[in-house]
Amino acid sequence: MEHSYTLRKSSFIDIFILFCLLLVFTSCTSIPVERSWQDIKSVRYRTEELEVGDIIVKSKMAKDPLGWYGHAAMVVKEDTIGDYPKLGVGYYEIDTYSWLYEDREVMVLRYKHFDEKFKKLFIEKLKKYTDKGYFISGRKNTNSFYCSKYVWYIYYITAKELGYDLDLDSDGGFMVFPYDFIASKELDQIIF
Repeated sequence: MEHSYTLRKSSFIDIFILFCLLLVFTSCTSIPVERSWQDIKSVRYRTEELEVGDIIVKSKMAKDPLGWYGHAAMVVKEDTIGDYPKLGVGYYEIDTYSWLYEDREVMVLRYKHFDEKFKKLFIEKLKKYTDKGYFISGRKNTNSFYCSKYVWYIYYITAKELGYDLDLDSDGGFMVFPYDFIASKELDQIIF
């Protein structure tokens, strides 16, 4: 009996490691040549130029497993970032300057068709989905969110309620990763 348990535990660990490696490799997208990383300080000292709806993607960090995929959040009101940062935290809001504290590179992306009509509904949707827990799940499961899924879903549901389809996930996969926003043709890069 004990031997069978050891085999199952060993198999589970092997499958888990394989899944993690697969996830790492499938989330590694290339950056389009017309996009480039900026030093986080160049954005930190010009936060007054950020607008509601701007998506900020942080570069990947090798030393933190959650940082292997980068990080994404968005401006939810003047000088405020809305974020689902990590397991156990859920949604929170933080001033933009403090959110940009790390020594990482960033990209600021702006939806091309973010007009006043879109903005009004977008802000309503922001408030509606802040009470969920942090958990990594499929894109359309609204029981939980993680950083990039929250950003993606708010844009997706806002456009859907305005009567059109919008998918900011450039590869259209089951999950949306921070780097998936970088190649989206619906987003312009804002250079500071």
